[in-house]
Amino acid sequence: MNESEILETLREQFGVESINFRLKVMGKNRIYAYRDCSLDVEEYHSGVYFGRIERDGIRLSIEGCYLLADQLRRNVVEVSYEEMERWLRGEDLEREERGYVVLRWKNYYLGCGKGNGKRIRNFVPKDRRLR
Repeated sequence: MNESEILETLREQFGVESINFRLKVMGKNRIYAYRDCSLDVEEYHSGVYFGRIERDGIRLSIEGCYLLADQLRRNVVEVSYEEMERWLRGEDLEREERGYVVLRWKNYYLGCGKGNGKRIRNFVPKDRRLR
């Protein structure tokens, strides 16, 4: 998947119209966000982990959600304080949404989950969860 195909998928999934950074796919379908830089240095790895290309769409990282915050127009789920705490502990949420959704509590983006119509599956990495 190239950069324009990623942007088209983001448009379909989340209503994103444009972005002010570049995207590239590196190993295991991981997407990284970066800005072009004119420094003459050897590149080892560039960008912030933005998300992952899955069979059925793009699963955004927490950082990817923040990078798109002003552009997200659909599939954003507002959660309560209690749901936010449960989510950040790694629990799934009982909700009726389907497909990939971005979870938000007030102005805080909590990451991306996948709904099946009964619950939203949590993808918060174990090392980033509340204890």
